[in-house]
Amino acid sequence: MRRGHLALLIWLLSITPLLHSAVTATVDQNQITEFDVLTLTIRVTDQGSTEPDFRALEGDFAILNQQSQQNSSISLINGRQTSRSYVDYQVTLRPRRQGNLLIPAITVGTERTNPIGIRVVAQSQAVRNQMQQILFFETLVDRDEVYVQAQLLYTVRLYYADSISGDFPPAPDLPNAMVEIIENERRFETVVNNRRYYVLEKRYAIFPQQSGPLVLAPETFVGTRGRGGLFSSRERVNAVSSGHTLSVLPVPSSFQDKRWLPAQSVTIDAVLNRPDSPLMVGDPINRVVTVKGRGVTAALLPELGFEDADGARLYIDQPVVEELASEQGLAAESVVTIGIVPTQAGTLALPDINIYWWNTEARRQEVATLPGLNLAIGEAPQSAPVLGPSSVTQTPNIDNNELVLLRQQLQWAIWLAVVLLVVWLLTLFAWIKKPKTANPTPRPAAPEFELGPLARAIKLGDPQKTYAELQRWRRHTFPSAAAMARLIQDYPELETPYRALEAAIYQTGDGSDWRGEDLLAIVTKLTTRPQAHAAASPLPERLNPGL
Repeated sequence: MRRGHLALLIWLLSITPLLHSAVTATVDQNQITEFDVLTLTIRVTDQGSTEPDFRALEGDFAILNQQSQQNSSISLINGRQTSRSYVDYQVTLRPRRQGNLLIPAITVGTERTNPIGIRVVAQSQAVRNQMQQILFFETLVDRDEVYVQAQLLYTVRLYYADSISGDFPPAPDLPNAMVEIIENERRFETVVNNRRYYVLEKRYAIFPQQSGPLVLAPETFVGTRGRGGLFSSRERVNAVSSGHTLSVLPVPSSFQDKRWLPAQSVTIDAVLNRPDSPLMVGDPINRVVTVKGRGVTAALLPELGFEDADGARLYIDQPVVEELASEQGLAAESVVTIGIVPTQAGTLALPDINIYWWNTEARRQEVATLPGLNLAIGEAPQSAPVLGPSSVTQTPNIDNNELVLLRQQLQWAIWLAVVLLVVWLLTLFAWIKKPKTANPTPRPAAPEFELGPLARAIKLGDPQKTYAELQRWRRHTFPSAAAMARLIQDYPELETPYRALEAAIYQTGDGSDWRGEDLLAIVTKLTTRPQAHAAASPLPERLNPGL
């Protein structure tokens, strides 16, 4: 008996600190599957306004929900009434992986909770088979090997047979790859094993920036089935896909150009705008050169170089670059206008323009060629002698070079006047035709995005990390913009710093001379600009549009 009394005394002494502790932590279950959720309750007694710091949980758990509730209790001990107040902080958690996880000690003011062990096990095959009758994933890649900086198409499809609610998985977050959404959402119906399913599909173009293995993690969906209400309940459902591991091939040693250009196709053509009359010295000529690439980003299209030809001066405009998304992936187009002014009579020879590129489908080097031109240039006509009203004395002869220069200046002045007139007329016409009320340009959602990671990546001068954080910012703040090209159309001020970022990613070297302060300033302005527009939810409450 004495030994039993001693054990009881030791147990009472061990739990006494917990009974009187100002902060305690409990969970509703200690063993769950990878798709289940658990509730962690932190009870804070007589701690004023101090709140728990839950950041320590984010390593092994995703925080789904937080809420708090104020409570009080009254007890009567030995005829003395005692009242206590406490706050319960409840956090809904989902494990990020299987295994033995630990809910660490949570700091509340000067107190710390007790750590709690959680066992996360795999879902049983029986439950998994049952779930697959309700919903399942299908993920596809268009190839098992992809060249570095070349396009990989990744398709994610979620099949569901009933009314389902939940969040579709976000775009893949890959540290050494650029990811563009090429099809934000597509819905259709199909039949699998004699059962009708609704399908929600999203497609991405992935451009790996480093050779080696590329791992696409499994896609996970956790949601609820059923509409709920008085006579029906809602059931938790989940689905997980298979992952993919691909091989990223380096630049082939047989590629002969300095600038690497992997694509499915590359073309180059040109249009020559010239006077209808025979060309003379000083006549302005415009040559519009267009380069198109399929399965390639706009940043990889080469910037063509043009040297002054013998007997002509060249005036090169800034290229106009555009990026388009379609079912086949990304396509890019670059248009540059070259002004040509002949300076001497004879034959003006414009050389061939060659673009070396790597055909990712045929796996060989190819050349896109714009054939050169030979233009016949005649002498500029001589000016007739000028006579005064009462004099027959001929004015002195003007040097032929001066006549050519005067003719060129006059022609450019006429062209400039015509262009300014056309611009003014177009502006006036657009102002007259402008509707009184126009649909507003899409504006960012409520300024909830945390810009700290983007700012740190810019401060470190890391173009790759900056690009990844910039894409996260776009998907969160502008969910309706399927790609940066679409966002730049609405906010042109983004184009210059964004192109500089792309150039830093693709240039030879580590990009250490890149600076992104202008990009951060514009992103901050667009994020903090007060708007009444709310971001659209990535999925409606019910995935089934007909229920």
